[in-house]
Amino acid sequence: MATEKKAMWAVFKMDKKMSTAEWRERFSGAYQIIFDVPGLFFKSWWCNQDEDEWGALYIFDSEKDLQGYITSDLWVKTVPEKYGCKPEITILEPGPIICKKAVTDAKNSWMTE
Repeated sequence: MATEKKAMWAVFKMDKKMSTAEWRERFSGAYQIIFDVPGLFFKSWWCNQDEDEWGALYIFDSEKDLQGYITSDLWVKTVPEKYGCKPEITILEPGPIICKKAVTDAKNSWMTE
């Protein structure tokens, strides 16, 4: 039986002022961890230097997968310890998803070829 995907918008207040390049380097270390999250279909990190915040858009295969993630030790314990704060989250209904290229490596993934 097919289930609908669920999305989550996560916002963190910066724990320290860093350049966008420094944030990208920090996020890049999490690629393998993200690949191992059950039911995670998509994730994109973002950074808003003007508002001193950063975060990610996640898309999960199902509500069950999303709930499994936000109740996991990774989300509840590891993420706040690593980044110095607990994120504010909003659960969303995703619209049509378009991804023209699979990105499986952090290196320069934010660059246009």
